[in-house]
Amino acid sequence: MLKLKLPLLFVALTGMFQVWADTFDDVANALKSGNAKEVAQFFNTNVALTILTEEGIYSKPQAEVMLRNFFTQRPPKNVTIQHRGSSAQGARYAVAVYECSEGRYRAYIFMKNAGNGMLIHELRIEKD
Repeated sequence: MLKLKLPLLFVALTGMFQVWADTFDDVANALKSGNAKEVAQFFNTNVALTILTEEGIYSKPQAEVMLRNFFTQRPPKNVTIQHRGSSAQGARYAVAVYECSEGRYRAYIFMKNAGNGMLIHELRIEKD
């Protein structure tokens, strides 16, 4: 019986990791495209957003506009995820490097399950 349960547990955990990895990969691809609307599809209803010196809790549409302004001023050249992790409470986070003509920025992405999947609750973009 134990021999049967271990492979099933492995398959379940692998599947959960794949969904988690795909979500962060999708967010990174949306950041790389410089499309704020595409990134905003991953936002929770309200988002703790920090873009350089501007920070606050914003509605999804407000956060999208702020991100669009950032992309307009600093179009992306490349975005790569450097680190991924999770908390004991089920939250997940990733650290990405955002490269543009002005230099490198570090993006911190914090996601939690909002009942209908993993959504971004906090996004911070800081000069690297």
